[in-house]
Amino acid sequence: MNKWAEWGSLKSFVKNDEITLEIERSMNQLDACCQNLQIATQLQLFSLNTQMDAARESDQLELKKMMLTMLENQEELREDMGLLLVNMDKFTEVMKTFQLELRAHPVGSSTHNNISRGLLGMQQASGQLPPIAFLEGHECNIISQAPIAGSTVYDVYEGLWLGEEKVAVKILRSSKASEGNVRRFHRQVDIWHRMKSRYILRFYGVASIAGGSSFYLVSPWCENGDAPKYLKKNPNVDRLKLILEIAFGLRYLHSQSPPIVHGSLQGSNVLIGDGGGALLADFGLAKALEDLTAVPFTQSTGSNGCYRWMAPELHEDGGQMTLKSDVYSWAMTALELYSDKVPYSRIKMPGSVVMEVAKGKIPERPRPGASRMSSGGILPGAGSREGIEIPDSLWELFVRCWAKEPADRPTIQETIQELEDMRRYTPMVM
Repeated sequence: MNKWAEWGSLKSFVKNDEITLEIERSMNQLDACCQNLQIATQLQLFSLNTQMDAARESDQLELKKMMLTMLENQEELREDMGLLLVNMDKFTEVMKTFQLELRAHPVGSSTHNNISRGLLGMQQASGQLPPIAFLEGHECNIISQAPIAGSTVYDVYEGLWLGEEKVAVKILRSSKASEGNVRRFHRQVDIWHRMKSRYILRFYGVASIAGGSSFYLVSPWCENGDAPKYLKKNPNVDRLKLILEIAFGLRYLHSQSPPIVHGSLQGSNVLIGDGGGALLADFGLAKALEDLTAVPFTQSTGSNGCYRWMAPELHEDGGQMTLKSDVYSWAMTALELYSDKVPYSRIKMPGSVVMEVAKGKIPERPRPGASRMSSGGILPGAGSREGIEIPDSLWELFVRCWAKEPADRPTIQETIQELEDMRRYTPMVM
């Protein structure tokens, strides 16, 4: 006990299980001694156990007070962070304790602010998110008065995470979802929250609003914006590296158990991190919206949705999103980023795009600085003067990814292997 008395509040919390086990071991030994000496009645033993339970409860309250006191000294928390990082299970437990305690204090109070700073410091030091994905308005505040971006299914607002970090808040349009659909949506949220890869945009959490008729989703803010906008501002970016990183993100999703289908990959769903790397966003959102609204994603996104990037089987009634439909969309996204134009850019009406895809026609090959007619299954028209040249080996890969039959398309791993070979042996065109 003298040793325990010398420990600080954080170490006491980390070692709490060890302390509890030692006390229980000592109590069991004491019980055995009492029974052997026949000096304790059952009533005395019951009284002693009751006192121990009360003492444990008192200890937990005292420990919580010590933790809150520690949060007032952010310097002490930073110094002791290494102790927590040794035991990630305990680290997660501490974060959960703080997250629950955060909800017990008014937003803007000194205690709320201290806990927020402590949680954010732990997140930044470890890369671990607060473990509760279902938020209650204490972790994130929306700070913009009007949407700063959006789509047909959500509006994007600027927010603050734990009082300091700038985040993107996507407010979904009202859904009037059934209880069963909401449960399926919650399962999807748990999956999003667990995903952690350098090629995936992290998902911080979700909260219900408007009496539960809608939700908002929280993710990091990316100052560089999405890939198409980034390339317009930075045309000399290594585009082969960028589309390879997108493929890495898909491989991460496809390697999960069970595999995760992105479902709506296109340039606007690829964000660019601070270091210039690609981050896949909105993975699984298409399926989640179907679960939430019971409306097929192609209908919920409207006529100007993602038809240009969708595999032909998804244009049919009952078409299912699969790993191979993701590969098709990856190639369309890669074409978009090389050409600086959406796929089938010369066709204005989405319905006409669907008809061309049904005929087995693929997009024309862009040829910057040239005017060249294509033939065969390629749509007629002059080549683009924007974007950069697509090497023959890369174009051939795109064409195989656009095969009408899903079984004829490469896997994402096979795609990555070819891209890596190109980076090793093909001079980059800037």
